[in-house]
Amino acid sequence: MSARLPALIQRALSAPEASEWHVAVMKALGTGLSNKVNRCSLDSGRITVIAESSAWAARMRFALADIEPELRAATPGFRELVVKVRPRRPAVGKG
Repeated sequence: MSARLPALIQRALSAPEASEWHVAVMKALGTGLSNKVNRCSLDSGRITVIAESSAWAARMRFALADIEPELRAATPGFRELVVKVRPRRPAVGKG
């Protein structure tokens, strides 16, 4: 993570409108849950958070339940916040 920090900072500085919603989501999740996020994206007003597992996704939904007003303020055109589970990769070589 520390090796990627300069790139993450540069990306945040180059897209401040995107970083506000991202920071709000990660802050609401806290350190323990934000480490379980595989991806977080904004597309057509929908913020999608991809969790490592269904158990982590459930915890994230609970943690993010109250930040909708903050996201509306930080994200023009915000419509919804969705938490999904990362699809599992098929097992290789079994059969």
